[in-house]
Amino acid sequence: MEKEPTLLECAHSIIEAVPRLSRLMRQDLRIHSAGLFTEPQFRVMARLYREGHQCLSGLAEYMGVSLPTMSKLIQGLEAREIVGRERDSRDRRRILLGLTAEGMVQYETLLRRTEAHMVDWIHDLDPVQRTNVIDVFNLLDELFGRVELPDCYE
Repeated sequence: MEKEPTLLECAHSIIEAVPRLSRLMRQDLRIHSAGLFTEPQFRVMARLYREGHQCLSGLAEYMGVSLPTMSKLIQGLEAREIVGRERDSRDRRRILLGLTAEGMVQYETLLRRTEAHMVDWIHDLDPVQRTNVIDVFNLLDELFGRVELPDCYE
């Protein structure tokens, strides 16, 4: 009978695999975007693509950076006409950020390339392994989506 893995062993597996995957994806992004986009820029573009218009403070919180840092990142994307600003129709004082038409094209191009490279990396998986990978990542996404961290630990 096989020993059941402990919670600590499970945590170690996640801690080992996720940074390796993130590092690989960052390196791949640098290579296939010809240095045009950084990983934080890609993440902001992905958020705007998936979630629609966002305010600057919401993006900063999502990325875990300060407002000045996010403002600088957004200014770089605005200068390249990837991101645009518009007033919130419900609260005219509020400015929302969103992908421009060019931003949508750029993001979708990067996404297709990333998908193609990821398919290359996982091509040896059989159907059962592919199902397991999908199930695990869906489970992790759902599980970690419920985690709320305090502002600080004691």
